[in-house]
Amino acid sequence: MRAHRALTIVATVAGLVAAVVYYASAQRVPAVVAAADLVPGRALTAADLEVRALPPDALPAGVLADTALAVGRYVRAPMSKGQLLLAASVAAAPAAFDSGIALPTGHRAIAIPVGAAHAVGGAVIPGARVDVIAVPIQGRAPAGRGTELVAQAALVVDVRGEQGGPFERERATRATVMRDRLGSVVIAVGPAAEMWIADRIATSTFVVALVHDRP
Repeated sequence: MRAHRALTIVATVAGLVAAVVYYASAQRVPAVVAAADLVPGRALTAADLEVRALPPDALPAGVLADTALAVGRYVRAPMSKGQLLLAASVAAAPAAFDSGIALPTGHRAIAIPVGAAHAVGGAVIPGARVDVIAVPIQGRAPAGRGTELVAQAALVVDVRGEQGGPFERERATRATVMRDRLGSVVIAVGPAAEMWIADRIATSTFVVALVHDRP
């Protein structure tokens, strides 16, 4: 009799534990996700967003729970359909660059004209750190000027195509897929480097080298 009662108690406790675990796992909270691919520069509308019920332990900190918190704001960087919207991923004003990267305080953005052959084969992406080397063009640069390091570990804030638009490595047309050509790498520099680079643009060929990510 006692054994039967003990088994009953154990079964009851096990059932309660299972119920608690199930309830916890079945809990859902609202989370805002992109209803379509989103790009910087355009204010978000209700049609761009949807709310999904997801387990709270599967969500990162800062996830928006209401579309009203994002409508009328701008994404800081391109987002894919279904991607969670965080409070930090939207801003009140559009980003200056398609990459969504903001200029560090006190810095300027300057475009380094460079083709893929002089920029690690076109592998440079926003957020990378680069050294910029100016190689004098014979007949244009003053005699005696040598190769110079004009920017060191500079932050890449954007990469532009040959026609000045966003650099898309592959562009789909009705008939085929065409490869875009790299036209410039936009970096963040201080005032002194800004003037130095501007002075070298007409008389130099630039080479961009990727460096280890360091401040």
